[in-house]
Amino acid sequence: MKISNVEINTYKIPLPEPVEAYAAGVMKAFDLVICRIDNDNGKQGIGYITVHENQGLAIASIIKNSFVPLLLDKDPRLIELLWKNMWKDTHYAGRGAPVSFAIAAVDVALWDLKGICLNEPIWRLLGGHDKKVLAYAGNIDLNFSTEKLLLGATKSLNQGFQSIKMRLGRATLSEDLKRLEAMRNHLPDNIMLMADANEAWRVDQAVHAFKEIEKFNLVWLEEPIKPDDFKGYSYLRTLGKIPIAAGENLHILSEFNQLINENGVDFLEPDLTTCGGITPFMKIAKLAEINNLPICSHGVHDLHVHLLASCPNASYLEFHAWNIDEFTENSLRVKNGYTEAPEKPGHGISFDFDKLKNFLID
Repeated sequence: MKISNVEINTYKIPLPEPVEAYAAGVMKAFDLVICRIDNDNGKQGIGYITVHENQGLAIASIIKNSFVPLLLDKDPRLIELLWKNMWKDTHYAGRGAPVSFAIAAVDVALWDLKGICLNEPIWRLLGGHDKKVLAYAGNIDLNFSTEKLLLGATKSLNQGFQSIKMRLGRATLSEDLKRLEAMRNHLPDNIMLMADANEAWRVDQAVHAFKEIEKFNLVWLEEPIKPDDFKGYSYLRTLGKIPIAAGENLHILSEFNQLINENGVDFLEPDLTTCGGITPFMKIAKLAEINNLPICSHGVHDLHVHLLASCPNASYLEFHAWNIDEFTENSLRVKNGYTEAPEKPGHGISFDFDKLKNFLID
């Protein structure tokens, strides 16, 4: 079996309304990069990543110019070898994003192709543990009024979620506290609440925030400080105030290893699109398991559901606001706080390319 063709396209997908997170600012759209890989037996695997607006073309260019020559005529079943070759070829200018994003799109396509050829869903190819996966609504809402914030939470509850995340990082901590209090009072007692500061604070500010926020009994507080301040995370965790989630902005395996070795995290939360795809995500998940940590996910829930369904230490799957449901068939649904990994071969995502072509930028 050989790879006969690789096709890459980039799309700009407008969001229904602008949303804001502290680190990213206001987001009006996101870029979707899709990689299609054909083998010489007429089978095709599809990989994709989502990224901030106006960054997709750069990532697509890496695939086209650096990776396609490495992939053509190679055996698509040798995913570890192809991953290593892509990493090595871009090592000098890479070792992380945006190269990790580019590798991820290819890696997902290879796993999808493997699942299609073997007529198995990815979650079973990865070992298979439990197709029923705990889910939470990863709402992005920092720019919303309190009233709109609570309406969004109600919508999430009506969609079947029993765990909801809100954003922190307003101009003052007192504003964040008022919004947290309003949300906690709005939600039924049995609904779990997380908060994401998106790197809003210095360590000293986070220490103060943790003391004030502790009373809200959060499942976790996510990314209170910049993602690579591993000693800062370690210090905050020693306070014992609130469990900490982190990992979405780490790009290589050794960064996750360092965060764990510094005892800086309670919920490890990698994103396959930022760390290089399914192949390294599963290594991160095993690293978490070795260290008795739960593994969660960030973004691209249609893909991550397979990964968490294969992990014995799986915790929460994030349903992200960057949603591609409009362009796919058989989207994931949530019932009583859980969703299920699909049974279709590969990742099971079928894109409507006729609808997508209206948003094509390359």
